[in-house]
Amino acid sequence: MTTLEELADRAAIADVVTGLAHAQDDRNWAVLRRLLADEVLLDLSTHHFGKPPASLPAADLVELASSTLTGFDCTHHAASNLDVRLSGGEAECRAHVVAYHHVPADPGVVDHCTMRGYWQLKLSKRDDRWLITHWAVQRTCPWEGSPAVYALAAERATSTS
Repeated sequence: MTTLEELADRAAIADVVTGLAHAQDDRNWAVLRRLLADEVLLDLSTHHFGKPPASLPAADLVELASSTLTGFDCTHHAASNLDVRLSGGEAECRAHVVAYHHVPADPGVVDHCTMRGYWQLKLSKRDDRWLITHWAVQRTCPWEGSPAVYALAAERATSTS
């Protein structure tokens, strides 16, 4: 039987997942930082061109997100179908994700990229807050558009900073 505390934990974890999507799209780096443990294992091995998993201080992960997303005109991260597994003060959550990224491009150049897959998150409850300790982005479908827009966005972000 599910307890009231388990339901409250599930709701809090859903808020973290929602916050993760909104913080990126709103470019609210302070909110993103509040969702993360001090150290996060980031795994983009199936999403961003085979980068191996790496443990990053939260501030570095926020800087990576900022430098990656700032060059886009818009992004839209939609997370759904949360599957939460609780085990005391630890949790795992898998959420389906569709992430759309758009950058201005010359005519004839693909100006968007959409990733479909899921986030596999591990979270720890610390001081009554759920924090992300592990964030894996698993791409499960072919890219729609072109992942080359990441390079266009990085170039754009560098030229405006």
